[in-house]
Amino acid sequence: MSEPIGDTQDQTGGTAEPATATPALLDRLSEVLQHVIGAVVGTNRKPPRRLKSLLNGTWLGHPLHPVITDVPIAAWGLAALFDILWLVRASLNHWAVRGAQAAVVVGVAAALGAYVTGATDWSDTFGAERRTGLIHGLFMSLALLLYAISTGLRFAVPDGQSTAAAVMGFVGLASVLTGAYFGGDLVFRFATGVNHTVMDPFVEDFTPAIALADLERDTLRRVVVAGAPVVLLRDGERVYAIGATCTHAGGPLAEGTLEGGVVQCPWHGSRFRLRDGHVMSGPATIAAPRYIVRVRDGQVEIKRAGSH
Repeated sequence: MSEPIGDTQDQTGGTAEPATATPALLDRLSEVLQHVIGAVVGTNRKPPRRLKSLLNGTWLGHPLHPVITDVPIAAWGLAALFDILWLVRASLNHWAVRGAQAAVVVGVAAALGAYVTGATDWSDTFGAERRTGLIHGLFMSLALLLYAISTGLRFAVPDGQSTAAAVMGFVGLASVLTGAYFGGDLVFRFATGVNHTVMDPFVEDFTPAIALADLERDTLRRVVVAGAPVVLLRDGERVYAIGATCTHAGGPLAEGTLEGGVVQCPWHGSRFRLRDGHVMSGPATIAAPRYIVRVRDGQVEIKRAGSH
C-alpha cells in the first residue's frame, strides 16, 4: 500500500493525531492486517490486479461493499423480529422459527461477501481513517461470529427453537448497529469510498489551459483551469485531459506513472485512461472527469465533458 505524501497529513487532509497507546496499538495491528489482505487480493501485483478491482467494485462503477452490506443488516433485523414473535407468542412458533432460521442463514452468507469486500477497501486506508475502519471491522467481525454461532444453535435442535440462539442474535444485532455507526463515520467524516472530484468546479465553456508549445510530449502536466485541477497529456498530435485528482482518495495523478496512455495514482495504484478517464483498475471505482480539448491560436483550451 502506498501512503500519502507528507509526514503530518493523512489522506483526509487532517492533521495527524498525537501518538498515544491506543492509536499506536491499532496502527500496528492495522499494518499487519493490511499486509496480509494486500498479499491475498494482489495489491502489489502488476496491473490489472483483477481480483482486487473485482472486490473494490471497479467493474460496477460503484464501491461493491455498501451494495452488499444492506443484505445482512436487513436479514438479521428480520431474524430479530421473528425471534421476538416466537418468544412472545407460542402460536407463532412454527413459521416464526423457520423464518428466523432462513433470515440468519441469508445474513451470514451475505455478510461473508461484505466482509471480503470491506476488508479490501479498508486495506487502502491510512491514519485515523484506518483506525476507524478497523474498529468498524472488529464490531462487524464479532457480529458475524455471533450469528454463525446462532445459526448452529438454531439447527442443532429439531424444532429450531433455541433461546440461546435468539439471545446470540440480539447481541449480534447490537454489534452490527455499533459497527454501522463507525461505518457511517468512514463515509461522512473521512469520505471513504466517495468521489473525491465531485466538488471540482465545472468548466462549462472552452477555457485556455496552457500554450501548446509549453506542453511536452508524453509527459503529464498539471494545470488549474477555472479552479479545476486538470492533468494533460500530449500524445503525438492529440492532447488529452482528465481531472488531476484520483477519485478514490484524492491522490495527485500528475505525480503518478504513465504507461501506454494510462496514469497510475501514486497513492494506491488506481489506473485511469487519459483519453476518457475510464478506470482501468482499482481501488477507484468512479471514472476521472473527462475534458474536451481543442487547440486555438496556439493555446490548449478545455471544457468539461458531459452535463453538470
